[in-house]
Amino acid sequence: MPQSQDVLVLSKRSAGGVRHVAELLRNLGRRPVLVSENPDDINRDACDAHVVVDWDGASLPRAVTAVEAAGVTPAGVVNLVDPLIGWQARLARHYGLPGGESAREVLVSKAGVRAGMRRLGLSSLWFDSGRAGAYDTSAVPAYPVVVKPCVDSGASRLVRRADDEEELGRHLRDIAGAAGPDFEIIVEEHIDGVEISIDGPVLDGEFHGLFLADKSARDERRNHDTGVLVSPLPPGGVRAGADTVIGRVSALCADLGLARGWLHVEARVAEDGSAELIEINPRVAGGVYPAAIRRTCGIDAVEQMILMALGEEDPALLRTVKRNDELVGLVNVEPREVGLVVDATPLERMTRLPGVVDGYVWDGFRVSSLDHENFFAAFLITADSEPALRETAVRVLSEFSFRIQ
Repeated sequence: MPQSQDVLVLSKRSAGGVRHVAELLRNLGRRPVLVSENPDDINRDACDAHVVVDWDGASLPRAVTAVEAAGVTPAGVVNLVDPLIGWQARLARHYGLPGGESAREVLVSKAGVRAGMRRLGLSSLWFDSGRAGAYDTSAVPAYPVVVKPCVDSGASRLVRRADDEEELGRHLRDIAGAAGPDFEIIVEEHIDGVEISIDGPVLDGEFHGLFLADKSARDERRNHDTGVLVSPLPPGGVRAGADTVIGRVSALCADLGLARGWLHVEARVAEDGSAELIEINPRVAGGVYPAAIRRTCGIDAVEQMILMALGEEDPALLRTVKRNDELVGLVNVEPREVGLVVDATPLERMTRLPGVVDGYVWDGFRVSSLDHENFFAAFLITADSEPALRETAVRVLSEFSFRIQ
């Protein structure tokens, strides 16, 4: 019997890089099959078939029945959406495919990661978890804290900082109103310092931090990655802190039995050089991160994640990949009001600006909520120095325009 060419592409709230994943799968001779909760999904035309699954209400047997009713026999399960990591692992296990490790279900839980790091003696950060509508704010020993989704996360969805008990209570009421009183949240000690991100593959249980970015220019109050993210990290305390985090993530992966995969890690490095993990996302970073990784490291991270899902990655190649020394910046754009994005400056015009080397613009993007990042446009820029890079970012934001209607 010939091998199936069907590959499930999981999506929730239309997220998950469906169009790019579908294009890469076709280039590999595979048939992309979208699996999402919305019968009218805006990405269904990008795939060869569409299976509808109620992610919040369906069981694994019901999801499998829906897949089989569509005449689909999966040869892989691809997912770039945090809240569907558990579904990815369960579907992969059911079909005997790569990516079914139970470790993935631990990593996608913010509380699970915190507990694992504490158990290994790699973190002493205070945290607690519970339900948004029933959380006892008196359990918090000190402020400030951050409250955020424990599992159903992504794009900084419903992430809030609280500086006192009253503010925490208000945030919890807002989250319960937006996601329901039973929505699982984690409350954790706020980490002062420079925020960084680390992307790279896990090979034989070891995390290889490949693409590192300084996120200190982000919007701290909204917890959104606006501003310019700068890569690589210069030598010094922040880079040393990043190396510490890479070692700790490797230790956790080895302990959990995660031998392979791709991770997007977020952490903070304090002024004294101490470092603390924020969270681990067991998938490729979104936005223009893949373009930045492709330009500086010579590999397509999304393609590598697809190959891992098919069991066809080349570990020897991934072990030899190095980042070059080019200075790059990632500039994200998002509206501050709900509505339809129209009249956005075309990408072709933006890439004619000096220093703009890649990007995307999604004209017609609909902003339905401000509870998460709505990066309908992003640009990859480069320069010879960090001051010049930041000047380029300012120029990009001044030249780019759009309307909300």
